[in-house]
Amino acid sequence: MIVLTGASGGIGTALAMRLAARGKHLVLTARDRPRLEALATRVTEQGGSASVRPANLRDQEQVQALVQEILAQDGVPEAVICLTGHSIHRDLDASFGRPHDLVRLTGTNLLGPATLLLGLLEAMAARGSGRLLVTTSATARIPAPGWAAYGASKAGLDTWLRSIRPDAIRHGVGIAVMELPLVATAMAAPTYGRAPRGALSAEQAADQLLRALDGRRSLYSPWWARLGAIASAVAPSLAARAAGRAGRLGTRLLARDLGRPG
Repeated sequence: MIVLTGASGGIGTALAMRLAARGKHLVLTARDRPRLEALATRVTEQGGSASVRPANLRDQEQVQALVQEILAQDGVPEAVICLTGHSIHRDLDASFGRPHDLVRLTGTNLLGPATLLLGLLEAMAARGSGRLLVTTSATARIPAPGWAAYGASKAGLDTWLRSIRPDAIRHGVGIAVMELPLVATAMAAPTYGRAPRGALSAEQAADQLLRALDGRRSLYSPWWARLGAIASAVAPSLAARAAGRAGRLGTRLLARDLGRPG
């Protein structure tokens, strides 16, 4: 049995269908029950099976109830794939008076996933096997202007996962972090448009996640993200300014591309 968070989104749906083709039983969780139920029907038609467990990971009470429901109704998962995430692109001047952005993103990107993973990890560690696969972001290790709240929340989750990994391994549970490049999803659309040039499709991202689930590595990251992380460690201010300029330039290029016919 595999728990899949963020299942109602593009990547989550694509990955659910690939796991269904393997005959897996999936526990699908996200906020939108109707979309989860529609996905569960597709999973069954594809050869798998599914339980629908709607929850808002920003609500700690719901997350704790979700953990208990999964363990009681579905059992101890062989794997947990955490795709949940929310992003906001906002420069500093536009962030004044908006501390609630930090609260929202920290709840969705750090506290909710960590609470869910910790609850399920306890049962997996007691059994002595399992794998956690969690998507973070290159902005967790390459701070960039405009992405401060998002990057901070993802960096918190990234650091937490890296810190607990050695102890989890001692209990037979592997932890893998995947830093996906830009993917054409609803979350990316407000900044990059619906079909950004050079972005992965949801299906391509799902294929990468599936390989990571089958693999044994602890980090899956684009080469440029690894180089950027080194640059950020060596020259943090310079790297942040460069990342900000590159991001603004990339957004303008993508916007022009979206306006072209065809």
